Amino acid sequence: VAAFAVRSVGGLDDGLAATPPRGWRSWNIYDCMTPDRTVTDARMRVAMRAVLDRSRSVGGKPTALSDLGFSWVSMDDGWQKCNCSTRQDEDPALPTCSVDECMGGKCTWHNRTTGWPVVNAERFPDMRSLVDYGHSLGLKVGSYLNNCICMEGSRSPTHYEQDVAWFTSMAFDGVKIDSCGSSGDVARFASLFNATGRRVRIENCHNGVPDPATGACPMHFFRSGGDIGASFDSVLGEAYSTLPYGDRPDPQSRPGCWAYPDMLEVGNFGGPEPRRSDEERSHFGLWCVVSSPLILGFNMSDQATLDRVWPTITNKDALAINEAWVGHPGTLVKSFPAKGLEVLQIGQAACGGTDAPAAQRGWRLETGWLLAPNSTADSPLCADGNLPLPHEPQVYANPCPPPTTRGGQTNCGLPIRKCTDVHGAWGYDEKRGLLSWRRLPGDKPRCLSALPQELTQYSSFTSAHAPDELRAKDKATLRGELRVGNGQRRPATAMLGDCPAEGQAPSPESVFTFAPSGELLVGGPPGGRKKAAEAAPKAAAVCLTAAPLNGVQLWSKPLPNQEVAVVAVNVLDTPQALTLPLADVPGGADC
Repeated sequence: VAAFAVRSVGGLDDGLAATPPRGWRSWNIYDCMTPDRTVTDARMRVAMRAVLDRSRSVGGKPTALSDLGFSWVSMDDGWQKCNCSTRQDEDPALPTCSVDECMGGKCTWHNRTTGWPVVNAERFPDMRSLVDYGHSLGLKVGSYLNNCICMEGSRSPTHYEQDVAWFTSMAFDGVKIDSCGSSGDVARFASLFNATGRRVRIENCHNGVPDPATGACPMHFFRSGGDIGASFDSVLGEAYSTLPYGDRPDPQSRPGCWAYPDMLEVGNFGGPEPRRSDEERSHFGLWCVVSSPLILGFNMSDQATLDRVWPTITNKDALAINEAWVGHPGTLVKSFPAKGLEVLQIGQAACGGTDAPAAQRGWRLETGWLLAPNSTADSPLCADGNLPLPHEPQVYANPCPPPTTRGGQTNCGLPIRKCTDVHGAWGYDEKRGLLSWRRLPGDKPRCLSALPQELTQYSSFTSAHAPDELRAKDKATLRGELRVGNGQRRPATAMLGDCPAEGQAPSPESVFTFAPSGELLVGGPPGGRKKAAEAAPKAAAVCLTAAPLNGVQLWSKPLPNQEVAVVAVNVLDTPQALTLPLADVPGGADC
């Protein structure tokens, strides 16, 4: 197996997460948006009984989900009683509170006198009885704190001690600590839980990540991504979020401290078969190959759904891969270029001057078209500014993976397609070197930028808690889209954005020069064609190129006995043939 540097990470060494946690949590199916999607005592009890049901088999043996480790059943948001009527907890007898009012400190789910949590008695008449019922079945029962539905904004008082005292009195075994309220200090929660003498499995939802400098990790698993949805596009975006913790020589995701892209949406996908089941199997395989916690989130009373997903969620080979550990959690290795597609994308490459490959030479403007390399009179190709990224009809999901330490250059740019399919016009400001796009003549122009690839190791903050200057940078360059990149990992990205105002100096990434070689230089001296002779590409200069779309992705994880688990994901809507070089698989050369 490939050699990985191993450094101790200070996870909670209590045995509760020696392997990635498993279980069921209510949120993906019971988000409290409608009465039939509201978490209740009755629905929790149904889920508890469902994980113990042995009416189905695995390998010919009657098996329950609890036999495979899915023995933790947890409620999410919605168990509490708010002092206001809110979107997901409406009560005509209470004053209505907006999100802004909650953020300002008006909302609370704590008793104003004692500081203890207030339970919604209509949904949970006797919380301790529910927990005792789960324990009587041999299950672990989890809850949820620092809630979002009745968010106690940053101006609200904290209730750490009262929350822990109530939680302990209810005998819960695990907790998800969300980030919507004022009580987001997970280390403080961990210390208080530890002081009770009760072992509590802690999930940290967006309240920071392990400290890479010290290895401190006061939780058993931590959310690496945003909120998942039941689509493969969302699944890939959340899988990408694990890269800063797994794709590094000293992985931050490891026993006792697991990176967690979010709950599983297996069982919640829609659409026709066989695509639905194919997507769900790929989703489950991705979570297994990156050592993610496996937290189910579908309706456990739906027997047809349970029958459909049973072969996926009980696949013993996949589960064994998920919990195997030989020093690395698994990660995205690289993305291979697509083959056989008419649509390309704007990429970036080192300039070559007269020696540049054909894919870099031939950029020119003609009557509003930005003609791309490899154009011919019979089949001209043009850059298309209508779509922010390459997408339908040939791109299936998340076409722009973050760069990886093994993958080399990763491009993500505007699509290049047949000019007859492009509706809009490009313009060029020769004085300033700006390339602008208008879909309609009266539209406000948007300007092209070519942002360089960025791959820096993760530091001690998440995007939600980043310093202001980095958060502003993320917003400006990534537009908050996981598909463009993740945190400090960004592919070489050619995208449209606001044009600089008159008198404002454009950034180097938005200045372009048409060179005599036919190349389009990034950051060259402005002045257009009059200064083209000055724009002879240098070795270190960057030029635009007509690049293939990103195709099949290779995800892998080292296993014991010099074995390697591999998941190959085709993000295109077109079948792709891939001859996989064994050397591209970490540890493959030793297999």
